[in-house]
Amino acid sequence: MSAPLAFKASVANSGCFCSPKAWTAVAGRPSMLLVENRVALRFQRFGRKKQPFYRLVAIDSRVRRDGRPLERLGYYDPLRKETNLNAPAIKKWLEVGAQPSETVGNLLRRAMIIDTPAPLRFQQPKKEEGEARGRKKK
Repeated sequence: MSAPLAFKASVANSGCFCSPKAWTAVAGRPSMLLVENRVALRFQRFGRKKQPFYRLVAIDSRVRRDGRPLERLGYYDPLRKETNLNAPAIKKWLEVGAQPSETVGNLLRRAMIIDTPAPLRFQQPKKEEGEARGRKKK
């Protein structure tokens, strides 16, 4: 039992795991903190085959789609077009920096929880009617 404790103490004293302030002192230059994880607002799929049902959840972005959520925020049933959202909790997560997925963002815009317009997408220039069928105009 004492051997693992001694190992932990030796690793802690070796300087491998140090705080950002200690890293700045060791390296002699300011360190940039990289944020590798974020909270995402996304759907979790439930229901049977061909009968989808989605829960809106706040979840760590590195966790798989059906992983354990931080908080359940509502649900969306696309077959019945039924939605139940916890607007105050969703706004709280958005204020602290959670990023909604594209589909969730569209749903929140329709529910008027988000005011911002949808991001612009690249659109293909429209072809003339004859070119679309593979014919050239004469």
